[in-house]
Amino acid sequence: MKRKEWIITAVVAAIAVIALLVLKFRDTSSGYVVAIQHRNTIVMEFDPMVDAVYTVDGDTGGLQVEVKDGRWHVINEQCPNHVCANMGWMGVNDIGIPITCLPNNIIIFLEETPK
Repeated sequence: MKRKEWIITAVVAAIAVIALLVLKFRDTSSGYVVAIQHRNTIVMEFDPMVDAVYTVDGDTGGLQVEVKDGRWHVINEQCPNHVCANMGWMGVNDIGIPITCLPNNIIIFLEETPK
């Protein structure tokens, strides 16, 4: 290889290494929090980037929210029509679309965290 080719290869390699280091050490928080509201009170908040299952009690029983890979959905709800479970998976890109369980008076929505 010629000298210019070595220089270009070294610059590209250095940029790749810097990009990998930035990705490795960057802040992994999403900048969002998912809030679960029962009636007019926020009863729980969680980070959508942490995989877990959360349980909340409502008016007709309870429901569970499964969080996986930055997305969440309702599982094991105790209400007559199961609309909230049928809404499917929500994610950070679905801002403005809350999961609503009317019989339980529960709303699950995304909020942006202050910086």
